[in-house]
Amino acid sequence: MRNLLFLTLALCAGGLVPIQGALNAHLGKSLNHPLQATFISFFGAIIVLVLLLILLSPSLPSLADLKSTPALYYSGGIYGVIFVTAILTLTPRIGIANTIVATIVGQLIVSVILDHFGVLGLARHPINASRLIGCVGLLVSLYLIQFRH
Repeated sequence: MRNLLFLTLALCAGGLVPIQGALNAHLGKSLNHPLQATFISFFGAIIVLVLLLILLSPSLPSLADLKSTPALYYSGGIYGVIFVTAILTLTPRIGIANTIVATIVGQLIVSVILDHFGVLGLARHPINASRLIGCVGLLVSLYLIQFRH
């Protein structure tokens, strides 16, 4: 039952991605450069995060914790910039459905590979027939989404 709740929350969070993509695509068209739209999007996120930090008052990490954290772990924001910029650049060209399905297919394939090898200390979940069928199914979905009629 708990997994159902978490899956439902994940589905709801995932449902926000095409809305964010569509809004950012319009923002990208309105501004002079896609990176300007990405900056505005992240700036808005920073404002929300600051408000949440003030409201929830979590403790700040110690300097020792920050120093002991591997530098690679701080690179996640770079991938966010690439993702948001790609979404807002691709959406006007290929549509929100094509963009989102393609990014989901990419996410799933890389996730299955990361799981298989236990990359970055993640729990290992070997590739099996059902995972491969799931990847193929999403590739088929990507192909089918391309049809306009």
